Amino acid sequence: MDYYNQEDMENHYNLQSPNTADPLQEYSNSLFAYIDSKDYDAIINEENVPRTFSRGGIFICLEGEGYVIINEHKYQLSPRTLCVAFPGTIIQAFKREEGFKSYTLMINTDFISELNTPTANSLHLIMRENPCMVLNQQQLDSILQICNMMHERDTRTDHPFHTQINRHMLTLLCYELAGIYAKDIPVKREPCSRQDILFRRFLSLLATDITSSREVQYYADKLRITPKYLTIITRQISGMSATDWITRSVILNAKALLGSTQLTVQKISARLNFPNPSFFGQYFLRHTGMTPKEFRRSQM
Repeated sequence: MDYYNQEDMENHYNLQSPNTADPLQEYSNSLFAYIDSKDYDAIINEENVPRTFSRGGIFICLEGEGYVIINEHKYQLSPRTLCVAFPGTIIQAFKREEGFKSYTLMINTDFISELNTPTANSLHLIMRENPCMVLNQQQLDSILQICNMMHERDTRTDHPFHTQINRHMLTLLCYELAGIYAKDIPVKREPCSRQDILFRRFLSLLATDITSSREVQYYADKLRITPKYLTIITRQISGMSATDWITRSVILNAKALLGSTQLTVQKISARLNFPNPSFFGQYFLRHTGMTPKEFRRSQM
């Protein structure tokens, strides 16, 4: 099978393009789902970036060139480039040249956050901070072969253990991805603890609820732990406090909106749930050293 031929790959996987205005909505309850290249514009385009994703997934460039800006970092896309998205990933821009072909698999992040994998939490953080890497041919073949098996098994909806098989297949894919990163980036491995799982859930909440609250208490309540314990966990695992992570997420979202949209500071302030533009301006100045308007001018 020629993995670089999108049409052959779709025929091989027996996949159908989602016939809906929002392709992600159709798969809201799925553990994983293939997203056709033709549906990218319904998910992300020049008019609706920046966009924060509340779900994870993998994206592989098969043919052509392009680039993507993720969390303020620009990554060139070329054949065999893998991008891994986590909850909270912010896409500021996504450009594709003519003839661009790719493979995208959406992963249900509720399931991923529950995975009790024995990979070190530091590896999880490294994958977040280094979302893109170029695969060799063997790595590419391995990932696509697993995805092929996932799709084939998923079509057997009448199988009595359909869900259990899907969960194990997705776990296999996660191990393969972790193995690629562990091989190229040495990481100390350790068992996944309850603290690791709580920390991952906290990061997921930052992706979906950052416009609702900037208070540690809010996220601690969601996780059913105390604010003090949440701060202890985040410091122990990442070296940053829960407040630091919340601030980082707010500022990252604010910079994305200021640098990539024409929204007024007042509208951005409202979108990020600040009581007024003045409070937002003071908050942004305190954490960046610039006013929102100064930052926007610096991006021109």
